[in-house]
Amino acid sequence: MNEQAIVAEMVRYINTTLEQAHATFGDLPICPFVRQARLNHKVEFFVYPFESQDILNSDSRLFTTIRAFFQNPNQDVLVVIHPDPEAFDFPQFQSYLDQLNTQLHAAELIAFGGHPHDLFNVQGVRTRQDPFINFTVQSKEKLEQASTQLLKTGYYKNWSDENLRSIRSL
Repeated sequence: MNEQAIVAEMVRYINTTLEQAHATFGDLPICPFVRQARLNHKVEFFVYPFESQDILNSDSRLFTTIRAFFQNPNQDVLVVIHPDPEAFDFPQFQSYLDQLNTQLHAAELIAFGGHPHDLFNVQGVRTRQDPFINFTVQSKEKLEQASTQLLKTGYYKNWSDENLRSIRSL
């Protein structure tokens, strides 16, 4: 599958799953802010076969792309998509994200992922079981602002304590 087809599949998934209102989330979409960001061209998709050694090299193509992206004040969300949906098993990917977040911490950025085998769910609704292994990089500040806004709604009403702990640990 070429890069254009991979991005098209991710956008289709975002449109048909993450942007759809759902009763479990207080009749808000699974990802309430993605539609506006996408329509306002604040989301960039980067198809890249990331590997564990990328995290160890601050001059890698991955980190060069992340730095360049966040130097542009008109961008908010970078979605890095691995072209091989089986490149990492889920525990390996979680370890990768933990290491990546250690590297991103000083820049006040955070990465969170989606994986075809991620079992995370809120009352049976799988929110991170994406068609490709991917991670989203965002400003911690903007993510915290969005989460604060959602606290004023019914978005988190069906989340278990374990679900809430998983997002607080980001």
